[in-house]
Formats: sequence, C-alpha cells, structure tokens
Amino acid sequence: MEIQNSLEWQRINSDLTSQLSSIGYNPDLHKMLANISKMVSELSNLEVEARRLKSSMRTDVKVTDINKAINHLEKLILMATLMR
Repeated sequence: MEIQNSLEWQRINSDLTSQLSSIGYNPDLHKMLANISKMVSELSNLEVEARRLKSSMRTDVKVTDINKAINHLEKLILMATLMR
C-alpha cells in the first residue's frame, strides 16, 4: 500500500487498523501506526503550503518517507501474523 497524497491515508489507515486488530494487541505496532498518522498530518500541512507556492518538492520527500514507514509496518504485521 502506498499513498500519493494525504487524502489517501484514510483508506490505508483503516486497512492497517483491521490488520492490527486481527493479530491481537501489540502496543509497538499501534505506536508505529500513530506515528505514521502524525507524518500524514505534517504532509497535509506541507501540501497546503505547496499549493500556495506551486512547488511540490518538499511533499515528494515526505510522501516517500511515509510510504517507507507504511511498507515497514506491513512487513512487521506480516511477521506478527506468521508468529501466531
């Protein structure tokens, strides 16, 4: 799962939340999800600024970082599922 902008986060967040609930409670993975949500909030603020300045350079870096974090969380969820 990847995002291109902050508006796509709701769908991915619900998917990740349902995957997390299926593996049982793991506070570390929930904290990672909360941190990604904070990153998306920062991205949203950057997108507003980018539209005003007509430059998306800073948002591209943030989207890449968020997608890496999502990918890492997905792998950890997979590992937790396999360890059950």
